[in-house]
Amino acid sequence: MWFIRLIGVLSAASIAVTAAGDQSCTITNFEQVSSVIADCTDIRVSDLQVPAGETLDLEFKKTGVTITFEGKTTFGYKEWAGPLLRIKGKALTVVGAEGSVLDGQGQLYWDGKGGKGKKKPKFFKIKATEGSHFKNINLLNCPVQCTSIDHSGPLTLSGWTIDVSAGDKDNLGHNTDGFDINTTDGLVIENTVVKNQDDCIAVNQGTNFLFSNMECSGGHGMSLSVGTSHEISKNTVRNITFADSVVAKSRNGIHIKTHTNSGQGIIADVTYRNITMTDIWRYAVNVEQDYKEGSPTGHPVGNIPIEGLTLDNVRGTLTGGESVPVYIICAEGACTDFNWSSVTFDGAANPSNCSLIPHGFPC
Repeated sequence: MWFIRLIGVLSAASIAVTAAGDQSCTITNFEQVSSVIADCTDIRVSDLQVPAGETLDLEFKKTGVTITFEGKTTFGYKEWAGPLLRIKGKALTVVGAEGSVLDGQGQLYWDGKGGKGKKKPKFFKIKATEGSHFKNINLLNCPVQCTSIDHSGPLTLSGWTIDVSAGDKDNLGHNTDGFDINTTDGLVIENTVVKNQDDCIAVNQGTNFLFSNMECSGGHGMSLSVGTSHEISKNTVRNITFADSVVAKSRNGIHIKTHTNSGQGIIADVTYRNITMTDIWRYAVNVEQDYKEGSPTGHPVGNIPIEGLTLDNVRGTLTGGESVPVYIICAEGACTDFNWSSVTFDGAANPSNCSLIPHGFPC
């Protein structure tokens, strides 16, 4: 009998310790961050207020940590570079609980000048490898660039919502890219909504990406922007697929640009498949090899050739007096294997203008 009572006491003690351990792994105060990430592998961030000018820095030495955001995580106002949130680790599982939100309070920063004007912090920086998964994350009101992914992969992001639509008012929100991606191999972003004022997705460097079931609105479309370095490895983009997605009320639907003032590089094997566009007001498809210091020059350079651009079942409507279905400006011999099928656009005010005629599209 005493043995049974002892087992009961030990079981109760175990439950108490587990409960206490769970409680000690919940971050509700910023001062708890360093000790919790050092001691715990199943962490909750609950209704946390991050002090102004501080990064919520969650870097894990242990593999396989789970982080769950609960309630509202708010980042205090200060004019600085950021990031507001940084997560780094291996085989991470990062979850937004139902109703949770990460609030960057961008409305306090927006001045219509984006990366210029008052100093604005970038929001969320991710470095995650070994099959990490970030799911059901809700970002609200990024001051500028929302999510930066680099030195990552394999990595999956699913079920995200990035909502910067409040920045549409008075045209105050600028440079609010949804996802900027560098130095990554093996990335999936799926079932995600982005409402912003710049690129929904901007691929700068990386290989083996799949973006599917995306809903992009208000910004500059699904983009590649290549040529940020003088090193060829940092100007290389290969095997990229955008599929089964919608772009609405945006400047561009598809935008591929290379920077003439960078080193050599390459863009290869890029596919856009089953893409629907509505209310595109400038270019449905814009491919340009003439970008320099933030603007097109009209003088393309072939330092970063584009080899293999497939469009399959890409359709949409355009609106407004500036609208053009397709604009392609390539340096001589620097764009090859453009194979397009079932590509149609309606409502454009101006005709397409192409220095290269894609196979299957009467540009």
